[in-house]
Amino acid sequence: MKQLDPVTFTVELGKLYEQSKEKGQVSVTMKRMNARRLRLANAVQKSLPKGGEQVIDGTSDQYPTIVRATYKNTKFSTTVAADDFHKFQNAYATVIRAYMDTLKKKDRSKKAKKTKSSK
Repeated sequence: MKQLDPVTFTVELGKLYEQSKEKGQVSVTMKRMNARRLRLANAVQKSLPKGGEQVIDGTSDQYPTIVRATYKNTKFSTTVAADDFHKFQNAYATVIRAYMDTLKKKDRSKKAKKTKSSK
């Protein structure tokens, strides 16, 4: 799974939605990190070779949010700081609105309404 910065994440997410117009679905999950998850993430990041990865400080009461996107075999994620979450959410909403035309209306068959018979 590739770790991207929030701006690149929204750009790549738009590309995934573009690819999924014909067939398939894009799944996006958001999860707020807590102290335990943050310790695990920092341990993993410290074990990786230094390539611009940033160890997140978990000393404050505000924890970051991890956002993951998957489409077929493509997976990537980003970590959004609590202070920047509203900015990221606006960018994410813009991407969602741009590709909302690919949504399909749910096919609902009309069922005959049952009438109650009086006894």
